[in-house]
Amino acid sequence: MDEQGFRDWLSSYIDYDEAMAAFHDQKRFFRVNTIKIDVPAFKKMTSIACESSPYYSAAFEIKEPPSYQIGKTWEYVLGLIYPQSLPSILDSLVLFPGPQDNVLDVAAAPGSKFSHMAMLMQNKGVLTGNDVKGQKISALYSTINRMNILNSIVTMRDGSDLNWRSRFDKILLDAPCTALGSGEGASARWDPTHSYRISTLQRRMLFSAFDALKEGGELVYSTCTYAKEENEAVIANLLENVSGARLLDVGQALKQDDRLDIPHEPGLSDFGSEFRKCWRIYPQHLQSEGFFIAKIRKGERISGSEKGDTAISEGTGGMAKEEADASEGLGGIGKDDENAEEASGDDSGIGG
Repeated sequence: MDEQGFRDWLSSYIDYDEAMAAFHDQKRFFRVNTIKIDVPAFKKMTSIACESSPYYSAAFEIKEPPSYQIGKTWEYVLGLIYPQSLPSILDSLVLFPGPQDNVLDVAAAPGSKFSHMAMLMQNKGVLTGNDVKGQKISALYSTINRMNILNSIVTMRDGSDLNWRSRFDKILLDAPCTALGSGEGASARWDPTHSYRISTLQRRMLFSAFDALKEGGELVYSTCTYAKEENEAVIANLLENVSGARLLDVGQALKQDDRLDIPHEPGLSDFGSEFRKCWRIYPQHLQSEGFFIAKIRKGERISGSEKGDTAISEGTGGMAKEEADASEGLGGIGKDDENAEEASGDDSGIGG
């Protein structure tokens, strides 16, 4: 799509000039790996010029020149830090797995969110990292070793056909997407048909992940793109076809540590007022990549204040008929979508 076409399209969501100015002047962050070192100790010993984020105590903004290569520092090599954008960090905080949980990361490689979840779990519980390609699995193993993650299992399965039922307490699905919020030049190779095409895969992956979730379990779905076809529409499809699926408030999930209010826009209410519980983070909010986050519960919580709710999960058993029809012949992602998946992965050093 040419620049004017993309400008017109993005302007239907947000101020184009403001968003693009922030996108092309993103702040760089890293996260301290508290499995290996606590934050006060890291502050005392690091030589990296950095500043604590007001939104998360383990996140630091890099104050070095743009040419500074964080991946060549000894702090990185020793696994004390992981370069990661603020929206990407929020993903794991919204899910907030604990040491008692059995957790799945559906598209885990190369491991930014995966390693953060291991940290939140205090290297306890069980954390399964899955991905579909051997090359990606290799990158995940590298992260596991460097970050000293001990509670992990690695699997290689098609995320749209995991073939697990009611196994996990919490699941993260950071879905492959068109990467309009994070990929340099992604808009130039994109047109709306790409979002429609890849949304078929995203819907299949969400159904498969939801099947793998235990009753009362929670799932976070996220992308680094703006298109509603890849975000709210994917969630709406699940809610319409599975009575046990319901949205949780992303903002409420982030209040557990009394964090400051994080700038964002609510999800699009075109799909219903419930979608205001989702978050859209545009580049100007955090001077970062763009991001979408939704949190879903399967049925009623086994314990807690919402136990009396009447939402009871029905196993999806697969997709609704129209979804199955739409996915016929889709053995994987098309060539353009493979490029989008690579761009949306978290191996860029700033996101994912």
